[in-house]
Amino acid sequence: MREQSPGIAVATAELEATVHAGGFWRLVPESVPRVYDPVTYELLERVLHGLKRLERETE
Repeated sequence: MREQSPGIAVATAELEATVHAGGFWRLVPESVPRVYDPVTYELLERVLHGLKRLERETE
């Protein structure tokens, strides 16, 4: 497992707290399940790679 810088760890903890508090649910319809994967470094890395791939596809 990779070492995280303190800034990344704090940002990840803040994001996870926001998600657990329901901070994003008001943005989606009630029909969307409220189940999600735990916020981990690996998950954030997968999301970043997916966004970069999407960016390349739309250029």
